[in-house]
Amino acid sequence: MSEQTATDAPSGEMAEQPRKTKPGKFTPPTFSKILESEISGMEGHPLVLEVNVKGTPLPQVQWFREGAPIQNNPAFTADQTGEVCTLVIAEAYPEDSGNYTATAANFYGSQSCQANVTVKGKDDPGYIPPPPASNGPAVLPDTPLPPPPANVQPTSGLLDDLPPPPPEEERKGPDAAVRMQQTRVTDEYHDRLRNPPPVQQEASATGTLKVQEKKAAYVKQSTPVARAARTQARDREDLRGVAEKNYRPNFVQVPEETNAKEGGLVRLDCKVTGLPSPDLVWYREGSPLRQDSNHRMIVRENGVHSLLISQCKASDAGDYTCVSTNKAGQAEFTVTLNILVEAQSVAPTWVQKLKNTTVKEGEHVRIFCTAAGDPVPYAIWKKDGIGLTEKSGYRLGTDGQGTFFLEVDHASKADATWYTCSAHNQAGSIMCTGKIVVQSPWESQKPQQTKIKTPKRYANLPVDMRASHQTKTAMMNESGQAEDL
Repeated sequence: MSEQTATDAPSGEMAEQPRKTKPGKFTPPTFSKILESEISGMEGHPLVLEVNVKGTPLPQVQWFREGAPIQNNPAFTADQTGEVCTLVIAEAYPEDSGNYTATAANFYGSQSCQANVTVKGKDDPGYIPPPPASNGPAVLPDTPLPPPPANVQPTSGLLDDLPPPPPEEERKGPDAAVRMQQTRVTDEYHDRLRNPPPVQQEASATGTLKVQEKKAAYVKQSTPVARAARTQARDREDLRGVAEKNYRPNFVQVPEETNAKEGGLVRLDCKVTGLPSPDLVWYREGSPLRQDSNHRMIVRENGVHSLLISQCKASDAGDYTCVSTNKAGQAEFTVTLNILVEAQSVAPTWVQKLKNTTVKEGEHVRIFCTAAGDPVPYAIWKKDGIGLTEKSGYRLGTDGQGTFFLEVDHASKADATWYTCSAHNQAGSIMCTGKIVVQSPWESQKPQQTKIKTPKRYANLPVDMRASHQTKTAMMNESGQAEDL
């Protein structure tokens, strides 16, 4: 607001003009005056933090100390007059030091500024004690008061409402009530001489004069009684702040993605902080978990929460979410659990076993067998109970699908024996045997069989066998005839 507007305002107060804005034009909060980054004060002195804020609609300012909102009480007073916002500490103490934040907000946004406030104590160098204060009626000196300073003019209007100090003979009158009234007036006159507020013409913005008058009024609240009241109120606020201070949950330890074998034990550990102590709930794929024989939720002495899954199954795989909640808010995290499921094994079975094979000496011979199983079995060959390898002179092989073979390029009598093939996988093993028969050239000729159509008993026997039988029969007959003789 311009200086001319402030001068034309009614005497004794500044007229606040309405802010003219275009219809529908709104702006977020901005600070035209922010807090200094470092603010110093002294114990026992008043301390004022002041910001100027703009925005449409006019933002509301909230003050915070160390992140906690400040409520009006005898020790702290927050005030907003138009765009001028102040936080007055009537009597600062070293424990009032800290980080102070002013946050301006309206429907279209918010903005903050901060200051680090340091209050020097009585033992700190450079400390200046506050002006002395009286507790009750003041005892006036016998000497008359000094005249008003030259910088305070009667035309300012600030001392017009006070009568001049009474003469000395009236102050010594017998009427106590009159004397107390005289003392009050004299104290006010003396206080204004000591700390004269700025004149009205120095105000350049709406509400500035009111703020400065309030600063002067807070200085008067420095009597021992007032200090004791403010100290008690401050202690009550501190105790209530400690009791009501809440911190939202914060996870300081969370598990990483976990892989586990089927049937094993899984443990998911996390650690959370917050005040009051948060409550934890576990979810799997969005559904809450309930404790049972395989799922347990425990809390150890060091504050670590654990989710234990015993004898985990494939159905336990998925995303697990832990939600921590207290009255100040909530926090959560999600971790993935992978269950490594081993394939179901099937023991080998024979599709085709080894067969006995007869070959001529010097010929190529090949024997084989086929087994089925999951995983595909592997084979071990033995000859007369002794394991065979490629170096044994035999060609051993497989088609990779469960068929195993043994080959001999030139069979000999040494190869004529029993062979064993055993099929193995992790689910079991089986075995089968087969014989290779190696014949010499003369052994490969089979005797001819001549069939004689006769009703006799041995008619179908080979000729040589039948002749032998007939000879034996004749000899027996002759022997019988001899006995008869």
